[in-house]
Amino acid sequence: MLCDKGTTRTSYLSGMKAYLYAFFALLIVSIPGCGPAFEADVTLTNVHIAQFDGDSLYYLHGHIAVQDGKILGIHPIEEGKNTLPAAMDTVDLHGAYLYPGFIDAHAHFLGQGLAMNSVNLWGAKSWSECVDRVRTYIAEHPTDPVIRGRGWDQNDWPGMAYPTNEALAGLTDKPIILSRIDGHAVIANDVALSLSGITAESSIYGGEVLHLPNGEPTGVLIDNAEKLLQSFEPSEAERTKALLDAQALCYSLGLTSVHDAGLPTHDIDLIHRLQQEGQLTIPLYVMVSATEDELLTWKERGPLKTPLLDVHSFKVYADGALGSRGALLREPYHDRMYHHGLQIQSTVSYWDMAEAIASMGWQMNTHAIGDSANHLMLDTYFAYAPEGSRWRIEHAQVVSKGDLALFGGKSQILPSVQPTHATSDMDWAVDRLGHLRMPDAYAYSELRQAAGGILPLGTDFPVEEVNPLYTLYAATARKALDGHPSDGFQMENALSRSQALKGMTHDAAFAAFQEDELGAVKTGFWANFTIFTEDLTTCPEDNLPTLKVLQTWVQGACVYTTQP
Repeated sequence: MLCDKGTTRTSYLSGMKAYLYAFFALLIVSIPGCGPAFEADVTLTNVHIAQFDGDSLYYLHGHIAVQDGKILGIHPIEEGKNTLPAAMDTVDLHGAYLYPGFIDAHAHFLGQGLAMNSVNLWGAKSWSECVDRVRTYIAEHPTDPVIRGRGWDQNDWPGMAYPTNEALAGLTDKPIILSRIDGHAVIANDVALSLSGITAESSIYGGEVLHLPNGEPTGVLIDNAEKLLQSFEPSEAERTKALLDAQALCYSLGLTSVHDAGLPTHDIDLIHRLQQEGQLTIPLYVMVSATEDELLTWKERGPLKTPLLDVHSFKVYADGALGSRGALLREPYHDRMYHHGLQIQSTVSYWDMAEAIASMGWQMNTHAIGDSANHLMLDTYFAYAPEGSRWRIEHAQVVSKGDLALFGGKSQILPSVQPTHATSDMDWAVDRLGHLRMPDAYAYSELRQAAGGILPLGTDFPVEEVNPLYTLYAATARKALDGHPSDGFQMENALSRSQALKGMTHDAAFAAFQEDELGAVKTGFWANFTIFTEDLTTCPEDNLPTLKVLQTWVQGACVYTTQP
């Protein structure tokens, strides 16, 4: 069997494959007139192969031959004919359902791994529960130089008020930095504030420092105010472990590729090195965190393209998040008078950046949540995006109806959305937006139509869960994992299952200019597969989030299996 349970490709397989090739090469040389013994490295047999036909999906029952990491051929099972191409190995999938390898079109791959190795604050129902978790973590990790955590969400607490850092005092003499679930706010203890020189007078454009009634900082820093903190960067060893932990989790859930939405050059270089060393095997499309220095660096370097790494885009931020009231709105927040959110940079700086990125021939991918931020960036794209550039609006969460027409077009402007944001936000989003603006929010079907039928889907993990089946469920059923609301949330903007599966495969590949190598099961494409025992298009709706991946294949190697 080619797969080892819960493992990545092994050195054993590589060594055995090399040995067999050498053996048969010698055999061919030794026997005059003898041709190659094998046509393929491996053949996957007896499997239902998902194929897209427009917005529809059908299955081809057959076999897939794989050679050198790519699909050599697809062979339907015909009545009376069942000849398999000769292969070094054969895997019988017993009628399972094979899909193009799932791609997360917007996530934070390194951030996920770092979150897995920090204080887990997800699901905490109060600030006191968060503090208790921090206290426990400190006791269990006495050597950590910085106490990091992520996942708190004041919207899940009684009163929904931001926390203050008094309760963190005395827990440790080390810096404590706890990120909100969306990463657009942190709360830091006084140690971290003092080391960073943050005082009652501290301020920054595009950010907010919250204050106590006496004027002192509460410890909460929103959006650009996070930059006031000293970096407290994780070590290279910590980042390496984080990357490998994130890879193992992604493989176990059926992901075969991830778009990382913003990393600095030194992290991209670490990823590249780990991939070259064979430690990191998951293909990544990485957006460079956009700064003036990074633009200059990559203008000199040029794009980076390998079988595992694709770097030719920049990640820009137009505003913050709706949950922290940093999303930039055209009208004030329904629950905060006169407050419109935060514009992260000046309008002129976005124009300058768009012009520079266009001159490089790179993609510009911009975080835009609020309707004002989306309007600003769509106008900027309309003015600067070259034809066919596929510049992306990441999230496109609240988009005025009049701005929908700016998607698609000759520049092929794309919305890149995360369906689980809708089901995570739906219980409180109306408090921020009011009922009149809600129809403009999380309008995935309208966005897809505006963009010409292309809608790349992702999760934004670790903001949301990594599991791509949660994406499928949220996009189609428009329900939270507990099944509410029973009739779905704003169902007029639900996607069909085939549309959602296309968004998780073909459309995600298209958004990275990879549609000729990923996102479909076709001859010549990379042999990236996500395999289940059940048909994802017909299984009961509420079963979708509970299904388990049977196998995950990346570039012709089985990297995860549930089979013994």
